[in-house]
Amino acid sequence: MRKLLILVALLGCLAVIVVGGNPAFTAWQDVPKESKTQPKEVVLAKDSQSDKYGEVSFKHENHATKNYSVDGKSVLACVECHHTDQPASALKPPLKTSERPVVLTAALLQAADAKPVKACRACHLQAGDDSAPLPTVTYPDKPAPTKLTNEVAYHTNCNICHDKAIAARPALKGKVPGSNDCLPCHKPVT
Repeated sequence: MRKLLILVALLGCLAVIVVGGNPAFTAWQDVPKESKTQPKEVVLAKDSQSDKYGEVSFKHENHATKNYSVDGKSVLACVECHHTDQPASALKPPLKTSERPVVLTAALLQAADAKPVKACRACHLQAGDDSAPLPTVTYPDKPAPTKLTNEVAYHTNCNICHDKAIAARPALKGKVPGSNDCLPCHKPVT
């Protein structure tokens, strides 16, 4: 009996080491609702309700440090995605929510007294999650307001930016996924 208990304890410890130290398993961990640390990579849509398209590995570090602007000449501003992290006076329609008196920058985030950045999922919840009100926006070409679930927010923000970059730099076509290219970003569901 004692040997069996020792074996079970050893296997439990081994499981903790394998799961805890393996990057494949860290993708399962929840992204914090807010953070002062910029992640290298974020897993989007890990709770996708699609039976065809799975999660998306978003390389935050690349988008935050390389010349990924539409024209390819500068680094993206944090507020391109973290749109609430700017003063109300800087918001462009259809954006309405502002939660920061100054524009968020990487340098600002490093300050000891800096307010943490909210993850997208803090506001843009999954369809069917009614734990908080979903933001809505009325687009000029649509008669009814659009609920900005996480899926709608990700697709709108990512696709519009990628489509604009491809239009500005045709050499990117086929190298950068656009609105109609799902599988370069989404892992296929197995």
